Amino acid sequence: MDRLLAKSYDVRKYGESPPDFALLTQHTFDVVEACGAIVDAIGKRTLRNLGLDGGAIDKLRILLRANGWIQDLGKANSHFQRMVMGQPELTQLLRHEIISGLIVWHLPELRAWIGATSYDALPAVWGAMGHHRKFDERTQPAHVPNAEVFVTHRDFTAVLDAMGADLGIGPAPQFVQNIFLGRVSGGSCEVVLPGNLDEIVDEFEDMEFAFENVENRRWLAVVKSFGIAADVIASAVAAGFQMKTKYSVCKFVSETLVNTALQPDDLAGLIRSWAWDHTDSTVGPRNESVLPPNFVFRNFQNQVAESSSFLTLACAGCGSGKSLAAYLWARRWCEDVTDGERSAFRLFVCLPTTGTATEHFKDYALESGIASSLSHSRASIDLTAISETVAQEETDNQDYTAAEAARALLAAERDKIDSLKLWSTPLVVGTADTVLGLMANGRRSIYCFPAVMCGAVVFDEIHAFDDRLFGHLLVFIKNFPRLPILLMTASLPEKRRKAIESVRPDLCVVPGPDGFEKLERYFVAEPDDENSIWQEVEKCIAANGKVLWVRNRVEWANDAYRKCKARFVNTWVNVYHSRLRYKDRSRRHRSVIDRFKNRGSAGILVATQVAEMSLDLSADLLVTDIAPISALIQRMGRLNRRSNPDCPESPKVALVCPLPRNQWRVETPYDESDVDAARQWMRKLMLLGKPLCQRDLSDAFAGSCPTNDYEVGIAEERAGFFGMPGKSGIWRTRPGLTRDEGYTVTVILQRDFEACGERDRRGNPTRDWLRNHEVAIPFKDPVLQWQRISTLRVAPAESVAYDYDPDTHEGTGATWQE
Repeated sequence: MDRLLAKSYDVRKYGESPPDFALLTQHTFDVVEACGAIVDAIGKRTLRNLGLDGGAIDKLRILLRANGWIQDLGKANSHFQRMVMGQPELTQLLRHEIISGLIVWHLPELRAWIGATSYDALPAVWGAMGHHRKFDERTQPAHVPNAEVFVTHRDFTAVLDAMGADLGIGPAPQFVQNIFLGRVSGGSCEVVLPGNLDEIVDEFEDMEFAFENVENRRWLAVVKSFGIAADVIASAVAAGFQMKTKYSVCKFVSETLVNTALQPDDLAGLIRSWAWDHTDSTVGPRNESVLPPNFVFRNFQNQVAESSSFLTLACAGCGSGKSLAAYLWARRWCEDVTDGERSAFRLFVCLPTTGTATEHFKDYALESGIASSLSHSRASIDLTAISETVAQEETDNQDYTAAEAARALLAAERDKIDSLKLWSTPLVVGTADTVLGLMANGRRSIYCFPAVMCGAVVFDEIHAFDDRLFGHLLVFIKNFPRLPILLMTASLPEKRRKAIESVRPDLCVVPGPDGFEKLERYFVAEPDDENSIWQEVEKCIAANGKVLWVRNRVEWANDAYRKCKARFVNTWVNVYHSRLRYKDRSRRHRSVIDRFKNRGSAGILVATQVAEMSLDLSADLLVTDIAPISALIQRMGRLNRRSNPDCPESPKVALVCPLPRNQWRVETPYDESDVDAARQWMRKLMLLGKPLCQRDLSDAFAGSCPTNDYEVGIAEERAGFFGMPGKSGIWRTRPGLTRDEGYTVTVILQRDFEACGERDRRGNPTRDWLRNHEVAIPFKDPVLQWQRISTLRVAPAESVAYDYDPDTHEGTGATWQE
């Protein structure tokens, strides 16, 4: 071997002379350059966000550059080199980054040499061993022949020499012969597996208790995450240009993290544009350089904007103007970011679902004139450069067939490209997973972490977060005490509010405006029987009103939809739930929103709980199954939604229906205890004997929920990004769950797969095609046996039926065949 490789390359194009980006030396230099550039761009700001000493920037620079130098030393082994030189199916003894850590920590001469750095190098080693998020106590060597590590190769020596000079730790150790790792001992096998690996893991477990101090865990987390981001930058930028003379990693980092920023005028323009869009055209010609005549911000919105706390909670009901308040708040923080260390500012707006994120993006960001991004967008992405140089080390290829590994690798590269796009996007609207996935070591979240550190974050509708996602939120706000964060909700259980206050005593709570909170909107009632439900529906339709009927299960929703279609032949009736292909659901979403905006005609929409947040509509009658209190409050937020203190409408009826008999014998999205609490809440509301306002709902909510403390300790254990000694994280780096596991699985229909006309050069459906055709179905064990395409399974026609008319766009979606 004349040169050691870090990446595979196109031999047809370059022959026996690898391009710069593929060389182990150049890739390592690029990673270290990226490490330094990230520290220079946002190092002090990140440390301050974490509540760490911003003056300790030299410590961060040394540890992160050491991480970069160590990451790929293990690629100088015979298995990895054979793999990138034309044997991608080869099973490696160990992943290259584990070998990096083994030789650095097990070989006495290297361990002593690296230990001479100015700071304890342990975070750098742990970060390097976990920079592909695949290292913990479960890591074990494969049953394959021994691997030779080319420590005498001139490229390996060149990396060590440059490392010694850069870190100021003197000349590197010199090796007179290569070393061997393997399960087969004897001869000159210097690292015997699994024994020596187990010894190191035991040593790491003993050492992790030095990280009981939260500040130490924050230091470790930032070194790990920035090290991962640096590797991604180096790979992506270099792969796009191939030769070093054509690219600069440092320039990329500077242009994206420093030079791409929101300005106060950008946000002011967005606010003015929104104001004009929601102002009567009779006020005069549109002039976006000023606010419309007589347009004033509400006191509540100004109070949110003026909050000086790094953590603010806006707790206000529907129609109060929380979203506009969020942009006023962001503009104020943007104005405060004026000194050189905090010159770049960007905003992340995070919502619970793709539906709510899409609607917010359309309402605020799409036509704002600001470079903005919808982080779950299905837009096409040019992957030509990066897909030709897929990094084999992204997967444990012994767990995949060659075809499956290729698909998984390409998905990983797409995530890199998507995430790096956010580096140069000053306004990002997406789901909460975009940011909080960081707590679970989510790939995309870690990749875009440096961008998050540049600005402010808004988390909307936090009442809708499941326990795991809310736990991640708690750990996030606890560990970033000086990152500007705005939380928004219509209502919040008392135990969740107390949990937030327990980790952030500096919380500033801004209540909603009295005029909206006390506006009488609802009559809440329980129907006597099914006939009384139909009577209310008929009354609403006769008055040309809109009915929203929410069921807790898709099967129940489809049944109610069919009954409504049969009863109201001349009335618009539709059904909305998650069992539709994405492209069909998107079309139906827009159709439903447009139909409800037309106030001159009657209509009925039957939906599942997806209506709680994904649909911005106002109904004249709500019929709903009983559900947890937070879900009912959200559903009632779709009732009489347009009423406001300036133009109040009469209260509207919300019928809360009991569940069908024996419903607990089937799978349900809710716990029985939560539904029991909702029954108590309903009784309290009905005893008031009057039309209800949003304040009534939230006050009764506070008195109906258990007062036991939220388990913050469990949340910290789940958040592997920071981790807990003896439990999770610290030296371990593995992806976890961002949300609690649900009851459904996303699949592709067999008939769609066979008819697919959008395929890549490997013959697989393109990413955008897959996302447009994916559909959710209830999980059953047979799914595990179906053919897999990318991360999705193909549902056989004899197993899953799909009801949808492409001409009328009507249908009830996917169901399991009997």
